[in-house]
Amino acid sequence: MGATGSRSSTTETLLVNIPKYSKLVRVPGGMHKVDVDQISFRGIQWNLKLQQKRVEVEEGVDYYLTVAIMSENREPAFGIDASVEILDETGEHTVFSAELCRGTWEEEQGCLHLGVYRRELEASSCVSRPDNSITVRYTLKERPRRLFRNWPSFKSKEQLPALSEVPMAATHTLTIGNLSELKAALLSWQSAYSTRFAVGGSRWYLSFCHSPANVRLFRASKEDDETRTTAEFSFTLEGAVNVQSHKIRHTFDRANYFYGFAYQPPEEPIIKSSDCLVVRCYIRVITPVVVLPTNVPCVATPAAASPSVNSMLTESLLTPLLSSMHG
Repeated sequence: MGATGSRSSTTETLLVNIPKYSKLVRVPGGMHKVDVDQISFRGIQWNLKLQQKRVEVEEGVDYYLTVAIMSENREPAFGIDASVEILDETGEHTVFSAELCRGTWEEEQGCLHLGVYRRELEASSCVSRPDNSITVRYTLKERPRRLFRNWPSFKSKEQLPALSEVPMAATHTLTIGNLSELKAALLSWQSAYSTRFAVGGSRWYLSFCHSPANVRLFRASKEDDETRTTAEFSFTLEGAVNVQSHKIRHTFDRANYFYGFAYQPPEEPIIKSSDCLVVRCYIRVITPVVVLPTNVPCVATPAAASPSVNSMLTESLLTPLLSSMHG
């Protein structure tokens, strides 16, 4: 297994290429485990592992792969965040990921897991065909310490991105080269997933499921992310299936982290002009309302001799609603 790493004073990252993927996931037996590598970080030894489990389902057999990072002796490691990512076949873009961001190693018994079904992994173009391998990125990061727990973490102007540097709208595509092969490979409710993309300060990804027929938009929030993000978006399917959704508005949070659009698949023609499918999502994040206090002159009265709540009004600065998704 080939591994390349990078290190800073507060972060350790290891990029691991796991070869002979097909042979690995088809080992007979119920469970198979592989030791991938080890990392030493903040005086703790971390073990990187991969395991696969054969799963019997009504429609056939699948394998459930799990990549994991765990502290030595499964001891809790407070103040350290961890993430595990499975990259696409180019080894550059994240497709599947899991993060532990609140130092809750004690609850997880010192371990972070990322699990995915083999069929979905392959359908999402995560297996490199030339060397039949998958690429996994493991990251450990020390969280900055605070003198007082309840004090907010302030950033300097240099650390804050300029508003013009944060894209608020984007178009992202998921391309399926052979839809017929995809349908034969995936079981019901299984999906092909896109790479992650960033817009409006959040990370997103798409999925396509053929049975039942639907496409979904996910917001990939972190474990400790309590923010709410409202977005307007639409889906377009072109090629083997041609469908256009209506414009959708949805607020994403930890409980409502995806939105699905179901469609009625058309009857398949006897002779297909194309078996390629392009799933395209147009998305624009709606800027939240900003409320600023505004001092308003008022007539001095005994009750208003000094500034009070009554002498303060608020002005809502509203962002104009999206007039056209494709304008």
